[in-house]
Formats: sequence, structure tokens, C-alpha cells
Amino acid sequence: MKKLLLLFLFFVLFSCSKSDKEIEQIEFGEQDYATDASGLQYPGLDPPSYQYCGSGWGRKFCRFLSKYDGAIWADTENYYSNFSDIKFSRFNGDQYFISFFNLDSIASYCEGWKLGENTRNEIKWNIEIKRDEEDVFWFDYDYYGSSEEIEYSIAYKYEVIDGLVHFSSSEGQTFIFNPSERNYTEDFLDTGEIIYLAGCLFY
Repeated sequence: MKKLLLLFLFFVLFSCSKSDKEIEQIEFGEQDYATDASGLQYPGLDPPSYQYCGSGWGRKFCRFLSKYDGAIWADTENYYSNFSDIKFSRFNGDQYFISFFNLDSIASYCEGWKLGENTRNEIKWNIEIKRDEEDVFWFDYDYYGSSEEIEYSIAYKYEVIDGLVHFSSSEGQTFIFNPSERNYTEDFLDTGEIIYLAGCLFY
């Protein structure tokens, strides 16, 4: 009888101890924290980590932009392509993270986008990151135009596979970009006027 009583008490104590430990792990040891691109955790910040990617202090959270900062890709098979050359930036001294160079025989354009609200000539659009990994970058583009309501939304995805950028959009666009070795100085481009708009990162 004494042995049965001792076994029962041991079982009760073990169960309580295990339950307390599980609760402690849930409360303190199994929390998810925001993690920057180097793997450093920030207990005061809740995931997902990509929501903190941005200019200034937020640069450290940008995984894709950290890896491909300054890299330029283009349609190397067509000099005057339907797809603009693209360049990513980890907000280096600026608030723009992507820049486009639309090369044309008559007039070329160079412009960039920033996270959050963008405006140009009273036209407004908003950009929000939806996924940010070392080789995958995905963001939503909400176009407002001149109104306060969203007219349409497009999801843009860039994925680097074997050194090539695989681009796709929710509108069905797809394309594969190659690394660009083009010199974007005016004297080296076969174009007329180059129009520089806000966010041009090619120079």
C-alpha cells in the first residue's frame, strides 16, 4: 500500500512539474521574434520580420535587398526592351528600393519606387512588402490614381534562380532578366534624351 501511495504522489508531482515547464516554454521559450538579415533576434519586435524592412534602421531587416544591393538586371537579348532594366537598393542614403531604366531610341526614362505612399504629378500609389527572403522578393502595388480609393492592385514577384531574375506579376506577366553589364552613362547609350525622375538609382 505504501509503495502504491508513493508511486501516486510521484506521478502527481511529475505531472505538475511537466505542466509548469510546458507553460514556461510557451510563455518564454517558444516565442517567435523578428530577425534581421544577419540572424540577430529582436525580442521586442513581433514577426513577420519583413514588415520592418525599410530605410534607416530598418535596412538591417531587408534580406533580398541586402543580398542584391546594387545589382542590375536587364533584357540582354533586346536593346530596346518592353521590360525596363531594374536595379535594387538597400535604401543606401535614400528611401527608394527599386529603380527602373526604360531605354528607348528617342527618349529614355529613369525612375524609382519607395515603400509606402508614392506620388508623382498628383498620381498616387502605395507599395507594401509581402515576402522577403534571400532570393525571393514580393510586394503589392496599389494604384490610387488621383482618387482616395484603390483602383487596382498588382502583386510583383522577383526570384533569383541560378543568377537570373525570374519576374512575375498577378496580371500574368513573366520574364527572365540577365545580369546587366551595360554602361548607363549618356555617352554610351544609344538613345536621345534621358529623363531623370525621382528615385533614379542608376547613377
